[in-house]
Amino acid sequence: METVLINVEKKSDLAFLISLAKKLGLSAKALTRAQVEDWRLAQKIDAGMKTANAKRSDVMKALGK
Repeated sequence: METVLINVEKKSDLAFLISLAKKLGLSAKALTRAQVEDWRLAQKIDAGMKTANAKRSDVMKALGK
């Protein structure tokens, strides 16, 4: 599965694109700004992961606590 994100300024454009996607047999869903920010944060976390496990002491040291 591939995903495309398209930012629109007007709700009418959003409705048109969702309608078009459905007519083409594709799934489409509008995301809130918060959902997009959460997704971006998750992507950055995934990209920054270097190991599967980290010790609590190492995390606290990296955070300066």
